[in-house]
Amino acid sequence: MDSMFTNLPHFLIGIGLLLLIIEVLMGFTTILLLTLGIAMMLVSGLMYIGILNEELLDAFIAIAIIDAILTLVLWRPLKLLQKDRAPKEVKSDWIGTQFDLESDVAPGAPGTARFSGVVWTVKSSSAIKKGATAEVVKVDVGVLHVKPI
Repeated sequence: MDSMFTNLPHFLIGIGLLLLIIEVLMGFTTILLLTLGIAMMLVSGLMYIGILNEELLDAFIAIAIIDAILTLVLWRPLKLLQKDRAPKEVKSDWIGTQFDLESDVAPGAPGTARFSGVVWTVKSSSAIKKGATAEVVKVDVGVLHVKPI
């Protein structure tokens, strides 16, 4: 019985499957691994049914041609799948928290607040004086967006 390394169609289907597994594990981020894996598996199938000779040069040429065709056909649809989606609004336990401001806050003039040993930047769409109570309406990394109460 031939092993995968002495039988070219077995070798191609094994490498093709390995490339497809890597592509899936990476989350379909590289189109090249997908098309190359499919091309190797198709060439392996063509060798099994006798359309292609089991020669290394024939395999390389067929893989290159099939890979180029697959890349041209699949490039645009796969790029559309990779587009960034709108970021989801972060839900935080800080939203709804009320506290007294340690400094004046105004649009374009953020203040600061200390919570849990962290100094946060405090932003507001309206002017709020130091000592006034504010409520957190949105949280970004290191930033508390507040409104006056």
